[in-house]
Amino acid sequence: MDGAKEIVSAILSLKADLDQRHGENIMSQSVTEKKVVEIQRGVDEIRRAFPDGDWDGHRRYHEAIIKKLEAREQFYQDLRGELAKKGLWAVLVMVGLALWAFFKAKVNS
Repeated sequence: MDGAKEIVSAILSLKADLDQRHGENIMSQSVTEKKVVEIQRGVDEIRRAFPDGDWDGHRRYHEAIIKKLEAREQFYQDLRGELAKKGLWAVLVMVGLALWAFFKAKVNS
């Protein structure tokens, strides 16, 4: 009979342990469910931030703006390069003309 008492005691101890773990799991699951509901609420708020819920259209809009800004920057870089080249040529031509006028005036005097 002592063996039976030990078995019953072990079973009751195991049941108590399982009951405790079950309670902990239920509490953990409840906390997880609350967090999931909170996350879902946040996602819903984010969705409302986009016109007509169109995430892809919003992304494409920003991509178009970025392309436009990049094209504008490239245009101004090209423009500055061209102005520098043509400005250098203009300075060289003006210096040449000034030298020619100077020598012409020296020869004629």
